[in-house]
This record gives sequence, C-alpha cells and structure tokens, in this order.
Amino acid sequence: MNVSRFQIAACRWTTILAVLVAVVFVAAAAAQTQPPLAAIDGFVPMSSAVPREVLPATPLVFYAYSFVWLALIGYVFSIWRRMARVEQDLADVQRRLKDGQGGR
Repeated sequence: MNVSRFQIAACRWTTILAVLVAVVFVAAAAAQTQPPLAAIDGFVPMSSAVPREVLPATPLVFYAYSFVWLALIGYVFSIWRRMARVEQDLADVQRRLKDGQGGR
C-alpha cells in the first residue's frame, strides 16, 4: 500500500481540525456552566450584591468567532491543496519540456 505525501498531510490536517472542533465544543460547554451564588449566614459580599452588566449574546459571539476561525483554516487548507496540484502540474510540464515532448 503506497501512501502519498498528500494523503499523509490531509490526514494530519483532518486530525488538527478534529482537535480544534473538540476544543471549541469543550470550551463552549465550560462557558455555559455558571457558579452558584453562595451566601453564608445571609451575608452577601458587596461585589456580588451590585448587579453586573450581563451580555446574553456572549455564547453567540464565541460561536461566531469559532466559525470564522474554522472557515479560515478550511480555506487555507483548500488553497494549500490547490497550490500543491498546480506545482505538480508545473513540474510535469517542465519534465515534458526537458524530454522534448513540448507539443510543437
């Protein structure tokens, strides 16, 4: 079984992409858990008594940034594959020209 460099590189990039997706989902799950407010003997510290500004769209912003980064990584990978194909075609053309099979 002969495995090309492209197949090895594609496997590596697929593994990296899978790890990144797993990290994004773990981070999203961790971000959704909120610690409970603990009041001991009715005492609430001043910092937690003051209402804080809450952004309900924080998970959406996180997902949007995650999507953009994943799309960017996919786009770069796609360009990398196409450039490898173009370089291979150019090498074939150069080899044919050296061999005298230029087509003229």
